Amino acid sequence: MAFLIDIGTGLVGKLVDYTVLSVGRQVGYLIYYNRNVKSLEDQLNDLVAANRSVEQRVGEEERNVREVEIPVNKWLTDVKKITEEANKILNEEQKEKMKCLCGLFPNLVVRHQLSRKSTKLVSDVAELYGKKDFSTYAHAIIPQDVPSKDYDAFSSRTVVVNQIMDELRNSPNINMIGVYGFGGVGKTTLVKEVSRQATGDKTLFDDVAMILDTVAGRARLLSSRIKDQKTLVILDDVWDGIDLEAVGLSGVTTCKVLLTSRTREVLSGKMHTQKEFALDLLGEKESWSLFKKKAGDVVEDPSIKAVATKVAKKCGGLPVLVVSVASALKNRSTLHAWKDALTRLKRLDKEEFTEKTYLALEWSYSQLNDEELKQLFLLCGLSATYLKNVCILDLFKYGLGLGLFKNLNTLGEAWDAINSLLEKLKDSSLLLDDEDIGWLKMHDLVHDVARRISSRDQHLLKVFDGDEFKEWPDNKDFCDKCTMISLRKSNIPKLPEVLQCKELKLFLLDSGVKGYSLEIPCNLFKETEKLSVLDLSSLSIPSLPPSVQFLINLKTLCLDRCTLGDIALIGHLRNLEVLSFLRSEFKELPKEVGQLTHLRSLDLTGCTQLEIIAPGVISNLKRLEELWMGGSFNRWEAEGVTNSERSNASLSELKHLSNLSALHVHVLDANILPSNLFSNALKRLERYRIYIGAAWNWDDADANLNTLKIKLTTTNELYQSGLNTLLKRTDELHLNGMDTGNNTAYQLDGEEFQQLKHLHVHNAEFRHIINGKVRSLVSV
Repeated sequence: MAFLIDIGTGLVGKLVDYTVLSVGRQVGYLIYYNRNVKSLEDQLNDLVAANRSVEQRVGEEERNVREVEIPVNKWLTDVKKITEEANKILNEEQKEKMKCLCGLFPNLVVRHQLSRKSTKLVSDVAELYGKKDFSTYAHAIIPQDVPSKDYDAFSSRTVVVNQIMDELRNSPNINMIGVYGFGGVGKTTLVKEVSRQATGDKTLFDDVAMILDTVAGRARLLSSRIKDQKTLVILDDVWDGIDLEAVGLSGVTTCKVLLTSRTREVLSGKMHTQKEFALDLLGEKESWSLFKKKAGDVVEDPSIKAVATKVAKKCGGLPVLVVSVASALKNRSTLHAWKDALTRLKRLDKEEFTEKTYLALEWSYSQLNDEELKQLFLLCGLSATYLKNVCILDLFKYGLGLGLFKNLNTLGEAWDAINSLLEKLKDSSLLLDDEDIGWLKMHDLVHDVARRISSRDQHLLKVFDGDEFKEWPDNKDFCDKCTMISLRKSNIPKLPEVLQCKELKLFLLDSGVKGYSLEIPCNLFKETEKLSVLDLSSLSIPSLPPSVQFLINLKTLCLDRCTLGDIALIGHLRNLEVLSFLRSEFKELPKEVGQLTHLRSLDLTGCTQLEIIAPGVISNLKRLEELWMGGSFNRWEAEGVTNSERSNASLSELKHLSNLSALHVHVLDANILPSNLFSNALKRLERYRIYIGAAWNWDDADANLNTLKIKLTTTNELYQSGLNTLLKRTDELHLNGMDTGNNTAYQLDGEEFQQLKHLHVHNAEFRHIINGKVRSLVSV
């Protein structure tokens, strides 16, 4: 009996211990509620940042036509799923805060559940974060046997391609090959064709990597790609000797390297290539064939053909010149135009070849029949990066500030205008398409010509990495005339105390390194009252210099990819029309932004740390036409809370923006959508990406598609807010209708889908069939 009592006493003791521990743990969930939720938020922010980095890497691999590895895709899917779970918890936590702000007591049951879920999810998020690094991200895809887009299979080019391929296949001891020739002769196009053929021969290489940017920043990317693989690495446009170790190629025995340069000396003398191939100018027949292709059928007109053939000869067999001159004369049906072109090209006969090329390209520029077109071309040259890439969005912001677009009433009209002008520049072969959406590129020689014209006519100072720039010019004559300064450089010399450029209209300073520390003197802008565009990007800016108050004519201010401190002085820029904080780091939008009553465009895209926008700031921007908040602020407060109680902006403030035509926004909770927001107040929306519900992650979707992503409890929310009125203008629609145990049926009229191209259905039903214009339907 005593034995049984001892057992019973032991069991009771254990039960009491377990009960006390369990109760303690449950009470702990309430006591440490704020800490647990904050821990989840911090861990999630780290994971989201890692996810963005992996997505950028995946995007780069996909643009290089490579197939992403299965573990990478699985990791991204897992991140998306766990982010959705975490956002649901954090969204509920925001609702709890709102109740407290409204004077209600916190719901202890809800808080207990949120704290417990947060604690469990933190470890899962941390585990997933620990798996963010991958040895390989993608592998080569065997392409179809289709030549490169820009490759013309002339016999002179085919011979060189075949010789290079023969060396790659049959010369095991040769691992450094070079191609040299004049700028504009077609070296990049040729090695792209080599890349295509080498990728297609799966017995030759496991991977082909073409590197246009040979700076050290590529080392990690390149070394991870060539690890333990037979790889062909193509380094394009080498101007001087390259440290192979800096680009991740030192001591790698499994790869071969193909380089291009303008001189053989760089290849054999500095890079020690074992075999070099010269790429010569086009022959007369090849030049004429290319010229006809670009100039059009007009050259076959008997009255024009004789002069046209002479014009083609004057291009000297240089492909970039043949293309640009022929494009400038495309479909010109008057003999006078052709004879004038021939006369002007003849005048260049005495010039050295490179100078003749520049002057001929400048003639192509002079043939642009629109002053806006010429100014935009020069702006492309000014804003182009080290790789001669041109961001269309930057062009738009700068062009607005400089007053480039005349007689236009809205930013929507200006956006149409710039895209139309860019198409004309591409038709003239002065601009080229880029692999990345939203970007264009310039040929090296064309860029040099744009820079040359700007330096002469606009007194431009442009410097980027690779250029010698140790100190600021103190030449009074230059400073008095200088109208534009563009610095894209990772090592910027100390700024002058006062920028003595009274005619300066544009000042662009981009370190290229996020968080770069550079002291901005207090009086830097004291003498630049005419400045209309100021871009200070990739900098750490603890505070704006007091001299910004002198910038009374400033129309565009870009503080992109910056780490920002106190920028309250921004409120002095009363004539500002374009304000961009693209991907910058700061917690609170300055209240002083609300004083910028002339503002037409506000870009907060990718400001992931932005948590506070004071009530009344947005609603005061009555002239606002564009509001970009993708991947940014989403802590909107509900209606019904008085201004004295609110700490953040509410969606009802958008009702005051009657001119708004472009909007990117993410609303986590559909219940806070104001009535008739989209049917009345925002009925002018023409361009938008609107995400409703915590289920969605902001992504880099096609900016040219009007996109709606909706997660609602009932379709009443769709009609109450007026979102349904946007359906007629929506290109891509995502519907998610299911909470746990509740599947919403969307009852939508087929007439509402007049422009729909892509439909994605997640956990929802339809009771009506929509029209047959939808290009893709995905049900998840």
